[in-house]
Amino acid sequence: MTIKSLLMTSRIQKTISNARVNVLFYVLTAFLAFFSRKIFLDNLGTEFIGLSGTLGDILNMMNITELGIGTAVGVTLYKPIFDNNRLVIEDIISVFGYLYSKVGKLIAAVGILISLFFPILFIDTDISLGIVYLLFYALLYSSLIGYFINYRQIILSANQQQYVITWRYNLAMLVKVIAQIGVSYLPYNYIWWILLEVAMTTVYSIILTRTINREFPWLKTSRAVGKAKFKEYKHVWVKAKQVFVFKVSYLISTSTINIFIGSFASLTAVALYGNYNLLMNKITSFFDGIFTGMDASVGNLVAEGNITKILKVFFELLSIRFFIATLCSITLFFSVPRIITVWLGSEYIMPISVLVLISLFLFLQEIRITLDAFKGAYGIYNDVWAAIAEIILCVLGAFILGYLYKLQGILFAYLMSGVLMKLIWKPYYLFKEGFRCSALKLFFPKMLLYVVDVAVVFIGVYIFNSYIDRYLEIDTWTNVIVCCLTVGLITLILSSILYWVSDRNFRGIIYHLLRYRLNKNNHD
Repeated sequence: MTIKSLLMTSRIQKTISNARVNVLFYVLTAFLAFFSRKIFLDNLGTEFIGLSGTLGDILNMMNITELGIGTAVGVTLYKPIFDNNRLVIEDIISVFGYLYSKVGKLIAAVGILISLFFPILFIDTDISLGIVYLLFYALLYSSLIGYFINYRQIILSANQQQYVITWRYNLAMLVKVIAQIGVSYLPYNYIWWILLEVAMTTVYSIILTRTINREFPWLKTSRAVGKAKFKEYKHVWVKAKQVFVFKVSYLISTSTINIFIGSFASLTAVALYGNYNLLMNKITSFFDGIFTGMDASVGNLVAEGNITKILKVFFELLSIRFFIATLCSITLFFSVPRIITVWLGSEYIMPISVLVLISLFLFLQEIRITLDAFKGAYGIYNDVWAAIAEIILCVLGAFILGYLYKLQGILFAYLMSGVLMKLIWKPYYLFKEGFRCSALKLFFPKMLLYVVDVAVVFIGVYIFNSYIDRYLEIDTWTNVIVCCLTVGLITLILSSILYWVSDRNFRGIIYHLLRYRLNKNNHD
């Protein structure tokens, strides 16, 4: 087997390993969360669970200070990992540790400052102030340990071994939740529940540290070295600030929509939209788990520098992403109203125009991931203006169209800003600065082909769906499940046939996966 084949097999193998672990733990954690939530509410009370969620949100807001550093360092690591330049790897991770320690100290200081106001913030709660402080500092400890001890795990992510982190972390969290279920029945259950938060975070950190020491025995890092080397790698800090702007833009463009809906439509509309969004996000999160960890494989490919191979892999990944976006958006378009009808009642059904906009927004969010992965692999974040422009377009559009057309106007504003910046500007910029070739000649004609494919599949499913409505009444969960599975199967068959016939990139990635499976079976 040639070196090229070995590299390709290694990337596919690691990507599949990442996908398997993510999907497995997605199913396990979703299943456990469904049951644990009810037990915790019954035994610990809604007030304690609400307190835990509120304090967690406070810490998540403080963690925004990290946004960008991990991504920037990960991008910087791809090349030295590909070249096996251990000295540079040690230097970069040392700089990362130094920067993370700065962030950790800032979060600790802000956390302590915020906690001084707890007697005022939680004056109306029946839970003792001591428990509030104990829970907050337990959660703060769990957050800070990642900044001061676990920062070296970035080498696993950059080396396409995200699955190593994922299964250890999720296994520790599953054990923690199961143990917390048990102690929730005991006296002083609040205290036991909080102590388990601290204990399992510590255990996970110890296991992770030992894993890194075993996988990379040569890796010696020091925050003191990172401080001394910081000037040599100052570009990492510059890139981190650029990434920060993009991630803040993403947070704003995804988390402010409910505010506008509540302001220009109604709080009822927020709840109705939330029902639809919940169902769609749960399904798409399952498929997104398959692609988690792909960024490092793409980074490794870009570090290799073979533009012919890079473009080939880009279009193959883009084709499979369009395929999954087609499958998810069309299936959910026809399935979600049926599920809502049986789950909550027909009064919770939203207008068809809203469903169309939500489905299109979901489609856009799915296909942008491949573009983000390659843009990140090249580390091209100089177009900071694009992130700011997207925020302005979202907010301005939501104000104007929300005032005129309520919910539909707000959703349309967010969709159009996404199309302009994610589907038009981003590929243009990626091809210009990354691939160094024309998006007008290579990307946009391919995207037009996919749009036609999606339209044909939608029409085909629409015709089949009219027959389903004739023969199956949507009045029981059994009928709903049969309908959804039937729609999903029809969408899968039509999409598979159409993409296979019309797109050689789709055929290419399927051949790669089949060849990998065949080689694996032969070796077994």
